[in-house]
Amino acid sequence: MADFAVIGIGRMGGQHARNLAAGRMKGSRLVAVCDIDKEKVDKFCKKHPSVKGFYDHKSLIESGVCKAVMIAVPHYFHGQIAKDCIKAGLHTVVEKPLTVTTLEAKSVIETAKKHPDVYFGMMFNQRTNRMYRKAKELIESGAIGKIQRANYVITDWYRSQAYYNQGGWRASWSGEGGGTLINQCVHQLDLVQWLLGMPERITSSCRTVGRNISTENDLYAVFGYKDFDCYFCASTHELPGENRFTIVGTKGTIVITSWKMTYTILKKSEPQVNAETTQGYGSTPMRTYRYGYGLIRKTVDLIYGQQWRVIEAFGKAVDSKNKDVMIAPGEEGLRSLTLINGIYLSNWRKETVSLPFDDEEYAKLLKEKADAEKKEK
Repeated sequence: MADFAVIGIGRMGGQHARNLAAGRMKGSRLVAVCDIDKEKVDKFCKKHPSVKGFYDHKSLIESGVCKAVMIAVPHYFHGQIAKDCIKAGLHTVVEKPLTVTTLEAKSVIETAKKHPDVYFGMMFNQRTNRMYRKAKELIESGAIGKIQRANYVITDWYRSQAYYNQGGWRASWSGEGGGTLINQCVHQLDLVQWLLGMPERITSSCRTVGRNISTENDLYAVFGYKDFDCYFCASTHELPGENRFTIVGTKGTIVITSWKMTYTILKKSEPQVNAETTQGYGSTPMRTYRYGYGLIRKTVDLIYGQQWRVIEAFGKAVDSKNKDVMIAPGEEGLRSLTLINGIYLSNWRKETVSLPFDDEEYAKLLKEKADAEKKEK
C-alpha cells in the first residue's frame, strides 16, 4: 500500500486528496494533507479523521507519516518542495508544470538522479486518454507512415475576466510564470512532444485579447522538426472554441477532437502514388476508422477527473518497485516546459529560437518581467 500525502489542497490538490481519501486509487491511500491555509487543512481533517494535517511541507517530511507525496501548490513552489521531498526519500509526483523555468527543472531532475531509489513522476493525465494512446500506437507502429504535418488547435478553455479577478496570481508573471501557455497548455504541449518528439526550433507570437491581464491569453507557435512542422494555436477567449489535433503521415491521417478520434489508412502511401501515377492528379483506396473515448470511461473521468489514474499507476509503481508502471516519469516534465519557455522566448525576441536555448537567459528575462509587473501593482 502506498501511503500518500497531498501537499497543497486547493482546487486540484483538493480533488487529488478527496479521490485518495475515498479509496478510488487501488493500492494507494491518503494519510496526510498539507497546506499553508490552516483553515483548509482543519476542515479537511475534520471530515476525514484518519488523515493527519500539516501546515508546512517540512513538518510533513519530518513526521515520517507518508512514503509518497502529490505536490499541487502554486507553480513557483513546485521545484523547492519537490527537491526537499526527494532528498527526504519520499516518492514524488508533481502537478504540471514541473517548475516555471527549465533552469530550475534541471535542478530538480539532477536531485532526483542522486536519489535513484526515489520514484519521481509528473501529473500528465492526458496520457491516460485512450485516444492519444491509440495515436501513439499508430505513429510508433508506422501505420500512418512518415509524419508530414501536424496541427493542434485548442481554443475551448474559455476564461472570463471574473476568472482572472479571483486571485492576483492568475495570469501573472510573478504568480504563475505566465498565462494561458503555462497554465492551460502544459498538457497539450506534453502530448505534442509525447507523440511527435521534440522540435529543433520554435517560432511564436503571443498576445492579450479582451482581458485585463499582464500575460497572454492567445498564442500560436510553429514547431520546426527535421522533416515537418507542427502548428499549435491556443486561446482562452473564444466561444465556443475547438479542440482538434491533426497528424498527417505518408500512409494516413489521425484526427482527434474532444471525445472522438478518426484515423484514415491509405492502401498505397503518398510517395508510392506519386511514383506510379502518370496523371496530373492521384488517389488511392483508403479506409477510415472511428475510435472513441468510451462512454463509461468518459463518465468516470468527467466526475473524478483523469488524474486519479496517474496517481493509481504511480502507487502501483512504488508498491511493485517497477518504474515502468508510471504514466509520466518526472524527468519528462522538462520537455513540455522547454516548449513553453521556448515559445515565450521566441515571442520576446521576435525571432525563431533554436533548441536548446540558454536556460539562464530565459530565467533572467522572466524575472525582469515579474519584477516589472510587481512595480506596476
